[in-house]
Amino acid sequence: MSSSVAANPLAQARKTVAEDPGAAYELILQNSDAWLSVSSFLSAVQLLQRIPSETREQRAKIEVKVALLGNCTLSYTADALSLALGPTIFPKIYTGDFDQWAMDLIDTASGLANFAPDVVVVHLSSLGFTKGGTDLAAVPIKQIEDAFRSFADRSNAPVITILPEPLRECTGGSSQTDCWYNETREAIRRASKHALGNRAITLDAVPTLLAMNSDWAAARYWNSAKIPLHPKACIALGRRLARVIENVTYPRIKVIAVDCDNTLWGGIVGEDGSKGLRLSPFDESAGYLNLQRLLKEAAANGFLLVALSKNDEENVREVFDQRPEMILKLEDFSLLKINWGPKSQNLLAAANELNLALDSFLLIDDSPFERGEVAAALPDVVIAELPPDPDEYATAITRLGLLERPLLSDEDTRRTELYRQEQARQTAREAVISPEEFLRDLQLEVLATPVGAENLDRVAQLVAKTNQFNLTTRRHSRDKLGAWASDPNVYAYCYRVSDRFGDAGITGVCVALPKSDRVFELDTLLLSCRVIGRTVEHAIMEHLRQWLADRKPEELRGEYLPTPKNGLVADLLPRFGFTLISNVGDRKQYSLDDFQRPIANAFAKIVEDPLTD
Repeated sequence: MSSSVAANPLAQARKTVAEDPGAAYELILQNSDAWLSVSSFLSAVQLLQRIPSETREQRAKIEVKVALLGNCTLSYTADALSLALGPTIFPKIYTGDFDQWAMDLIDTASGLANFAPDVVVVHLSSLGFTKGGTDLAAVPIKQIEDAFRSFADRSNAPVITILPEPLRECTGGSSQTDCWYNETREAIRRASKHALGNRAITLDAVPTLLAMNSDWAAARYWNSAKIPLHPKACIALGRRLARVIENVTYPRIKVIAVDCDNTLWGGIVGEDGSKGLRLSPFDESAGYLNLQRLLKEAAANGFLLVALSKNDEENVREVFDQRPEMILKLEDFSLLKINWGPKSQNLLAAANELNLALDSFLLIDDSPFERGEVAAALPDVVIAELPPDPDEYATAITRLGLLERPLLSDEDTRRTELYRQEQARQTAREAVISPEEFLRDLQLEVLATPVGAENLDRVAQLVAKTNQFNLTTRRHSRDKLGAWASDPNVYAYCYRVSDRFGDAGITGVCVALPKSDRVFELDTLLLSCRVIGRTVEHAIMEHLRQWLADRKPEELRGEYLPTPKNGLVADLLPRFGFTLISNVGDRKQYSLDDFQRPIANAFAKIVEDPLTD
């Protein structure tokens, strides 16, 4: 193999795709050049199409059905999503017919309805509304809102609306074109929110277009193929869209571990003292404050912050206490790991304390040495490569696309508070003589609530991202979960867990499906890591047993599908009295046929939601 081929992942993939499609797929995903030009992108897409779908599906962590609709041609967007989502998500993509987006959303027998998407993208181009820019007629906002509302009435899928791009004649002034453009964008944003509520997501293409080095407007592509932007701009927008979809369906990062010296502030507190640190918004140190502002917003959106610094803790605390310019406060942090030990060891300790996997951590540190030490010791940690200029820190982190939370649950916004509750539990756990005494003193209460419209977003979020305490790790769409919830023959419940330290929110889901008149199947049983170890699963299984006892089936079948992360529940079903009936490979199937004997549940009080009929 020539050195030029060896240096080019795409060339290597082309040579190996027939013999080893899995290896070729990995090479395609590594090919950063695919985003640099339209020709290299199309080459990568053509190679991707030669990879068997089962190979791509096995590599991904989750399958997501994405529907693309709009008043423009979306072929480049679809291809960009297939390429950009590949490392994490296996996308099944439905592309609606040109300018049939409203009918697709409204018609209960449309291709979109049959596809049952997990996420819908509606690209509303200015060129599509204006006949290529020749007619500034009013946009049919009522039609847009009615179409969105019609879809929302029968689906819980979030809808990402790509807002219209500026027309070439827009100058940012008060011309007729500018007024049309500004009014149209705001009207679409409002209509989306009114119709879809908290499932409405709007994506503004302008920042992506401004970041491009070449002209993104190319009327010839609209005239010839109804492509709204230069193909290179369509590709960049598709890549940006992929990050939004990933953060909706499978958010990667839960914890941000951030250095202090020369990262949150300018200078070294141990040498300069707290008063000598650079924290002015009026000079070159403004970049540190911009990063703090970004992290403050992330904490409000449910990310946990960990201070990770080689320092004396007293010195660091003094900065927070004595420098009023600090945007971040100590209470914004869930953990302080401030000592002179290796940062990899402190990150590992933080992961253990938070009960979270290392691949859910993002490290922000100005030191290449520290980033390298963590990368070598903990390769699963996501590491931000900071530029030399602090003014670019916040921009570099933002462009990773990892800190967005397009849809927020109550649990997301309360995450730091919930962790503090867990710290109080840990203190109480260490103070008692035995685990049983601790559990008795918890005053644990499990509120069982049928899955429904008011909790479906949270349930879908848990089903999509829970890995450790998850019997099957089956990922189900909002549509499927909603359909099960509306079927009185299906056991579809979620559970709000509280104790004397506070309310942990909705942290459990269980679904049991009727397979015949006499057999039910335990499809889903999961718990958030926040409530693992409190015997909540006993209360859930006892509630399910009572529900089944009223219906008198002969059998409840369940199975354990092992993954690299769910070994915690490998023996869960036998502990509840299930009998092993099949063991093929790692896949174990179990059966329970006695619904009159209660499941042991010594520590949790089961409460039925008072709204339950």
